[in-house]
Amino acid sequence: MPDKRISAWERKETSLHADCSVYKILKERWTNERESSHGDFFVMDVGDWAVAMALTERDTIVLVRQFRFGTAGFSWELPAGVVDPGEDPVEGGLRELYEESGYKGKSTKLLGMVHPNPAIQRNCCHFVLVEGAERVDGGDPGPHEFFDVEEVPLNTLFDWARDGTITHGIVHAALFFLRDHLLESGYKPSELGVR
Repeated sequence: MPDKRISAWERKETSLHADCSVYKILKERWTNERESSHGDFFVMDVGDWAVAMALTERDTIVLVRQFRFGTAGFSWELPAGVVDPGEDPVEGGLRELYEESGYKGKSTKLLGMVHPNPAIQRNCCHFVLVEGAERVDGGDPGPHEFFDVEEVPLNTLFDWARDGTITHGIVHAALFFLRDHLLESGYKPSELGVR
């Protein structure tokens, strides 16, 4: 009986289409022999990302608010950024947490990973739990980074995700992992505003 599942494509060639500083756009030629199909496709060559979910002893989480050029507006987010080449994702998450917020934590744990947009990106996004977070100073943001930093109660965090205050898709993915971790750690759904 013939296999009716779709077959994988094979990459035949890759060339640089554009170097955009923080990512590259590659033009690639792909073929699918079984389906007699081929075409040129564009993908983003982007470094992995780390998102820090920094919990304080006060049952709050650290959020940053920053201006985003893609939406031309402000966005409430978890501290996050690109993992440096050769850097461990947990270390990258801790570094980004400090740079963007001035917070450091006592313990860390990798909660999960997703592919942000497998249609056009090859990178992974790692979700790093940081517990016992405390602000040590103003952090070390880059020259074009300006942040409002706020500790938000956990039940407010999940309310903000539901009511549209937090619209960043990767933050929503992170909250999925965080919610499961908190429930497994003994939090009651009502303490998290989880319905």
